[in-house]
Amino acid sequence: MTVGCLWPPRPAVVSVVLLALALTGCGGVETLSYPTPPATSRTTVVSGPTLPANLPSVIEVQVPGSTTTTAPAIGPGKATLNGTVLGPSGPIAGATVEADRLVGDQVATTETTTAADGSWTIGSILGGRYRVRAWQSPSLAVTSPQIFFLGSTQSESMTIQLTSFTGPNIASVISPTAPVVGQMDNLVVQATNPTVGSDGVVRNLPEVGVSITLTNGPQWEVYNGNPQATGANGEVLFQVSCQTSGANPLSAAVGSGAPVSLQLPDCGSAPTTTTTSTSTTNPCTTLPGGPNELSTTTSSTLFYEVC
Repeated sequence: MTVGCLWPPRPAVVSVVLLALALTGCGGVETLSYPTPPATSRTTVVSGPTLPANLPSVIEVQVPGSTTTTAPAIGPGKATLNGTVLGPSGPIAGATVEADRLVGDQVATTETTTAADGSWTIGSILGGRYRVRAWQSPSLAVTSPQIFFLGSTQSESMTIQLTSFTGPNIASVISPTAPVVGQMDNLVVQATNPTVGSDGVVRNLPEVGVSITLTNGPQWEVYNGNPQATGANGEVLFQVSCQTSGANPLSAAVGSGAPVSLQLPDCGSAPTTTTTSTSTTNPCTTLPGGPNELSTTTSSTLFYEVC
């Protein structure tokens, strides 16, 4: 019996029919195709913004730590610095010479010490912008460093001249700033001692507990004692007055040192006194015979005022 091709097969015999079709080569449906499912899309509804409206106003939590930068180097290199350090009396032995290589806002530093003849050398350094200075504590230093550009293989020679800083120094100020003859003024005198530190910086340190004497001022009068000892800030207050107008010299000496002339303004003349006389005019008129006169036979005459 020939079994025909049945399509669509009943659900109960789906697997039997499929097997039979494969074995008998039924010329019915050879392949099965399924329709492509319809395309679907998902729409997400956002109810509001998910990021702050003003992002720069968001405060972020700081991360612990610090910013690190690479310090500039001064060597090794192929450049060289050398020279001589001189003082007021000639070459200086044992002076400190400092070379600073400047890279932006950063500095790389090296130092050396002068020999007996004041000579010095700093070798095997990199090229770049340099600042060189020298000093010898406690009294010798440069007033300004030398600044220059050094080539990568250059050898630069220089002479560094040191200045002597010795004291004491005396400064003064007077109040009022325009003194007047015969009027008392406050004169403050300060004594300081310039000292070159181990870093080459000159600092004016106050002279504490030293005696300051006003001298060479015949046209000045001192009211509160002369001499006087300085306080913690190296200052003394004198109460003075000038006796004549114009320039009146005045000096001050620290201890047994030589007097130093003070820079004071000229004294002004004392104000003149003007006397003004005033007269009082009586607005009343005196007449004889008062209104209360009791008798005209009296030997005295009564007077009254009419205003």
